[in-house]
Amino acid sequence: MSKNAAFCAALKSSNGVAVDPAERQPVEADLGADAIQYKLTPAGLRQLFQSLSDQPPSDQSLSGGNPADTGSRG
Repeated sequence: MSKNAAFCAALKSSNGVAVDPAERQPVEADLGADAIQYKLTPAGLRQLFQSLSDQPPSDQSLSGGNPADTGSRG
């Protein structure tokens, strides 16, 4: 099991709650069957965002490109 899959499984088991069918139907209509498995409690969302903020940036393209590039193009 990958590190991400293990994290998701632990997050689901400790902070996942069932999705109401009324919430599930529009999501699955837009994104396909099984697009939503569970939703997170507020504590689960905090844990997820804390985990994401603890990660070092791994790709410059996600943060807007090369920070050394200050010149104009053209």
